[in-house]
Amino acid sequence: MPKKKKEINVDALDFKIILEEAVACSRLGRIIASYGATLTGREKQNANFIYLLLKAGKELPRKTPTTASISTDKKKKKYGYEKAVKWFAEKYPKEAEALLAKIKEEYDETETAVLYGVQKGKDLSDEYYIKILIDILRIPEQDAAVMYHGTIKPQIQRMEEKKGLVKLVIK
Repeated sequence: MPKKKKEINVDALDFKIILEEAVACSRLGRIIASYGATLTGREKQNANFIYLLLKAGKELPRKTPTTASISTDKKKKKYGYEKAVKWFAEKYPKEAEALLAKIKEEYDETETAVLYGVQKGKDLSDEYYIKILIDILRIPEQDAAVMYHGTIKPQIQRMEEKKGLVKLVIK
């Protein structure tokens, strides 16, 4: 039996606390995620170069604590729904009409989103951002302060001209 969704008592929720925490988590998290995405993007680029070097028979560098090798394992990725639907629609166009109609219906459907962020010319305090890092990430205050003042706040300031609300799709 499916679990029944727990009713939320909106009268018991503190709108100010929830909104400010969401905005702070969004601003902090997106900057950290952006840095992570940049680093993993470079990792993927370098992984391709490493593969090419190994495939070309290049010898591993000698004085490094790192290593690399080529591995061949059975592919784990499942056949995707999109590919399956495309194949079915091409092979059985008449039978696929209902399926394609449902996909189009879903495609044309509107989505509900919530917009939130800081008001133009205003911001949450540095202390609040640091408190969020401490409370949510469970890191020491000194680490949170160094991360915020040394990395995150300068990036927030660089992004000020692109400032705006965050849009997060709800349904």
